[in-house]
Amino acid sequence: MFMVVMLINFSLLAQTTISGKITDTNGHFIVGANVFIKDAFDGTGSDSNGGFHFTTMESGNKIVMVTMISYETYQLPITLNGKPLNLHIQLTEKANELNTVEISAGSFETGDVKKIAVLNSLDIATTAGATADIYGAFKTLPGVQPAAEEEGLFVRGGDAHESKTFFDGILVNNPFTTDLPDIAQRGRFSPFMFKGTSFTTGAYSAQFGEALSSTMSMDSKDLSPKTKSDIGIMSVGLDATHVHRFKNSSLDVNGSYYNLAPVFSVVKQNTEWTKEPEAFNTNAFYKMNTGSNGLLKVYANYGQSRVGIISPAFSDITKDVNYNITGDNLFLVATWQQYLNDKWKINIGGGYGDDKNYIDINDNDVQQHDKSLHLRASVTHYYGKSSDVKAGVEYFNFASAESYNKLYHALENSLAASFIETNYYISRKIAVRVGARVEQATAINSNNLAPRASLAYKWNETSQVSFGYGKFYQLPGNEFLYITKTFGFENATHYVFNYQYQKEKRTFRAEAYHKKYDNLVKTNNSVLPGMDNSGYGYSQGFDIFFRDNKTLRYADCWISYSYLDTKRNYHHYPGEARPDFAAEHVANFVGKYFISTVSTSIGASYTYASGRTYYNPNNTNFMADK
Repeated sequence: MFMVVMLINFSLLAQTTISGKITDTNGHFIVGANVFIKDAFDGTGSDSNGGFHFTTMESGNKIVMVTMISYETYQLPITLNGKPLNLHIQLTEKANELNTVEISAGSFETGDVKKIAVLNSLDIATTAGATADIYGAFKTLPGVQPAAEEEGLFVRGGDAHESKTFFDGILVNNPFTTDLPDIAQRGRFSPFMFKGTSFTTGAYSAQFGEALSSTMSMDSKDLSPKTKSDIGIMSVGLDATHVHRFKNSSLDVNGSYYNLAPVFSVVKQNTEWTKEPEAFNTNAFYKMNTGSNGLLKVYANYGQSRVGIISPAFSDITKDVNYNITGDNLFLVATWQQYLNDKWKINIGGGYGDDKNYIDINDNDVQQHDKSLHLRASVTHYYGKSSDVKAGVEYFNFASAESYNKLYHALENSLAASFIETNYYISRKIAVRVGARVEQATAINSNNLAPRASLAYKWNETSQVSFGYGKFYQLPGNEFLYITKTFGFENATHYVFNYQYQKEKRTFRAEAYHKKYDNLVKTNNSVLPGMDNSGYGYSQGFDIFFRDNKTLRYADCWISYSYLDTKRNYHHYPGEARPDFAAEHVANFVGKYFISTVSTSIGASYTYASGRTYYNPNNTNFMADK
């Protein structure tokens, strides 16, 4: 009997009671959290008031652990000596896209992965009027001009050559099909190839250069999930794809043929075609896992197109010009990324482009040949919970040649660049991005230093504000470098302020900006060879974007509006004037309705743009007519 009493007393003395409350950082009770002693079986769950209570026979130095879905795991060292413990435990919510600030000044995220994406690949494919073209869909976003007669993106007062496209970080020097007079051309890539696209309208990352106004960075999808084959029969042609999934790799092969002659014979056109657009394209995409945390991607694309058109002569619209164009385009890109551990990642990539155009203009032989090489390497270090710093080097080589009958000229230029940039999360509500880029160009024997900075603050779960600043440089166009290389870099300074609201399938963005252009190429007849860097200009305004795919079931719509105030004194301009590609007011409305019973969608889009300026030789005021 004595021994039994002693054992009971000893057990009571060795037992420790642990109790307390569990809340989040805002003081709200957390229900259902798991509280337990690490490496033991003692524990419980928190009740409706966040409270918990349990006893343990453990003794000595131990660790109390608390786990809960969507919250960081909590660990607290304690000493168990039989005395009751009362704990107040505060859990921190795990970082995710919805509760963590995103630097959004001047940037639109699109794709199928991120929840904060403005558009996904299906949105691009089903936008009326975009013809499943990435660039066509982006023209419905604010800040982009609907210049339907010219290829490229005209962003916030910048002309088309000031916007650049990148494929997995590699420059695409010729992202559009063969250019035609007064007809905008579509892009070369399918929106379904990419898991995400970052479209920037200003103040973009130091990782990218050679663009005064805008960048579009497209990230391709990883390994294809399964083996499959698809055949598409369309009114304009045929398309066939085979995807083969291996154990640790996948291979996608595609071929397509398009001929618009049958459609144009039924749907009459304003354009006088001598050869309706005809094109053949084939590509292959191989992807392979390397090690446990690496990925190699190799992409090759070849396309050929033929077209003939009759267009009024630029110098005399009473006369016609007959164009017959054959285009050949080859694009190769290879990238490799490898996580060395949870703190370090390396990226290596390279791309090569070869674009040829054979043009017959009223029996005059014109040939254009552009080649580009881009090599890139970077290393990323992750620190803290969400922060990182990235440093890298790049090398570009551009070679261009043009001939008109027996006249011929050629140009080669190389550019070396390095960059460093950090994304530092002070907290989940405040993030800072600071970086710089240095470039050296051989053809013009010039260099530059481009600082970049952005700040973002998330004041609640649905709203945030961002500010962006940056200096941006770009080489003058080839049409000027053919004449003389006595130029410096053209440059622009961006200031962007952004407000963004996202909640329950609704998005609202408002953004104001100011851009200042300096050292633009300017024709100066008093100085030989007639050109210098004395041009300048400005661009300022605001953009609004609203998307709603919640209010009406199966319906989706977005509205964008842009106000643009811009003037330039560059090229042949005698003074400051609004460029002919820049409308003061642009509005877009896109609506879609999904009929789930037959897996079909119908849609409509409407674009309004105020008048654009043009040169009237009968008006003494330059670019004063609209």
